[in-house]
Amino acid sequence: MLLIQTVYEYKSSKTNEIILEEAEEDAHKQAHFALKKIVEELDSTRLIAEEISTDLSSGKLKNDSMIKARLLSEMENNPGIFSIVVAYSPSVNAGQLHSFHFKRDGSYVKDYSPIQYNYTSDSENTAWYNNPLKKGSGLWNSPYFGTADRKYLIDYSVPFYLAESGNRDEIAGIVGVSHSLEGIRAEVGDLDLGNTGYGFILSGKGVVISCPFQKYLCGNISELAKEYSDFDLISQNVTDGGYRVTNSRTGQSFWVFHESIPSTDWTLGIVLPLEETLMEKKTEKNRAVILIMLAAFAFSFSLSLLFISLYRHDLGGLWILAFIFSFLCVMGMGFIWYFALNYSSPPCGNGDLVVFDMVDVETVLQHSGTDPETPRVPTGVFLETMEFSSSNDIILTGYVWQNLSEPSADKASPGFSFPESKEVTIEKAYVNENEGVVGWHFKTTLRQQFDYSRYPFDREYVWIRFWGNASEGNILIPDFDSYDSLMPENLPGLERSLVLEGWEPQKTFFSYRVNSYNTDFGAGNFSHSNVSELYFNVEIKRNFKDPFVSNLLSVMVISILLFAVLTMTTRDEKKTLFSFSSSGVLSYCSSLFFVLIVAHASLRTRASMHDIIYLEYFYFIMYLAILAVSLNSIVFGSGMNIRFITAKDNLYVKLLYWPVILGCLLLITLLNFY
Repeated sequence: MLLIQTVYEYKSSKTNEIILEEAEEDAHKQAHFALKKIVEELDSTRLIAEEISTDLSSGKLKNDSMIKARLLSEMENNPGIFSIVVAYSPSVNAGQLHSFHFKRDGSYVKDYSPIQYNYTSDSENTAWYNNPLKKGSGLWNSPYFGTADRKYLIDYSVPFYLAESGNRDEIAGIVGVSHSLEGIRAEVGDLDLGNTGYGFILSGKGVVISCPFQKYLCGNISELAKEYSDFDLISQNVTDGGYRVTNSRTGQSFWVFHESIPSTDWTLGIVLPLEETLMEKKTEKNRAVILIMLAAFAFSFSLSLLFISLYRHDLGGLWILAFIFSFLCVMGMGFIWYFALNYSSPPCGNGDLVVFDMVDVETVLQHSGTDPETPRVPTGVFLETMEFSSSNDIILTGYVWQNLSEPSADKASPGFSFPESKEVTIEKAYVNENEGVVGWHFKTTLRQQFDYSRYPFDREYVWIRFWGNASEGNILIPDFDSYDSLMPENLPGLERSLVLEGWEPQKTFFSYRVNSYNTDFGAGNFSHSNVSELYFNVEIKRNFKDPFVSNLLSVMVISILLFAVLTMTTRDEKKTLFSFSSSGVLSYCSSLFFVLIVAHASLRTRASMHDIIYLEYFYFIMYLAILAVSLNSIVFGSGMNIRFITAKDNLYVKLLYWPVILGCLLLITLLNFY
């Protein structure tokens, strides 16, 4: 019943297709939640403008001082608003322009009155005034550069009328409430869309209202898609509710959802990375597969037990049961080892945020509160050699290059350092003056903490951590354009013929990690909390063959020899060519213990590990087995009447030898890997 129930649950909820459907449904819910949050913010802005218009039209706001107080109050109570303007029509003010304009300067609100340009002229920058006049009602305006605000803005504008004029057909002026595009970008960036998921807003004409990359703001999506491959992912099928797309250069897949924003012609888009979304569900699937394996093994053994109890009533039946149980334990360990050798996950435990393109980079930097105006310095890396000098020290050689075309970084000295380096040599290697690129050759010894607890089935992440020049206030970003492919499996930034003894490179990728420090290192302008630092990562997998031959094989041979020694515990001279004696068994066990302890010491010395690792549990089990066999021989040879040991010529101990050892090893394997 357990097997049937487990298989049913797996089939109904854990197949690849169902996992994708569940993850897509979760992603769609996130998109709807994001839409709801944005709509609430925009509705709040619209209501503010319409309420001010209503109060002006009804005469509730009778004079200039009341209007100023109201506008100032709205600005102070709604920090998301960038500016508010009340602009009168010249026809109701003796042909003169008259306006009240409040805008935000950081956390302060400034009063500018009146607006210093002719807002009634017909131009793109005055659409906020002219569009409501033409339509006769409120509307959202396309992004534009605010002449008075000196920012790219979106706003909701609505006409108002003067109660004393008695003419509701003559518009007296316009109320406009604005958001800066950078402010909208920050609000969309605050949505909970995972590490590198992001939102974007497009106007009906395809103008970018919000996206992680600041320089894309106010650009046209069609034109941007021609120049930047990142935007090709979100420019197709804009009218569809959602679709899945893959970036051919990075190999990353995304879900893209589009939702129309009510009362506007805008579209909210949500981009969610498929791999990040599926990560947790894939882990659940692997756990379910292991659970099914255990249930199947339990079912198989139960079936065997039933068959033996019905048809076999001799000692052979007991040996068959012992063999089946032992075989299933070996199969279980092999199954779990297969998962350990062939499946990996990003190093999220260290807080790494993996990035594959500039949109990912800007999304991560935005989440960490990095100023979008901070200069970005593209930095690339290429590793030529890697070598472990100890269990925690690794020697790397290769090249690092930077685009130093920015005026603040226009120098030939390195704009980077390796903070975890014990020793480092950096020499200038080449200069590309046309591109403003300077390259350096380096050799460094990095000290890192690796997790060997699953040895010899472990995967490690070797990383290079980059520090920028704190005094210059630059942010280091990956130079993605310098690589032909960014697929991690293609090992960008790694020498193809690299030789790393005992290891095999699996993936390379860039990531960011947010770190904090308790000092500013003497640089007064260095923000030492929530610092986003660039990492280059190399995932390596241990070559299983060498540890298997040198360690596991010796344990297997010793366990077989120990079982052979156990079979010598008999009082029947006809059953063995060797005469049994407790001293003889103790002598054999002492020899095996000596061999085992030497092999164990060799493992500790070679691996230079300080904690207990997975493979050592095999040695610990064998130590206990040697002790148990030795004690068994003493009790058996002394003539003590312990029925479990003396019954049927020590049969039960022999029967339980392999099931107990392999059962314990399977349990340890589950605890380490499940």
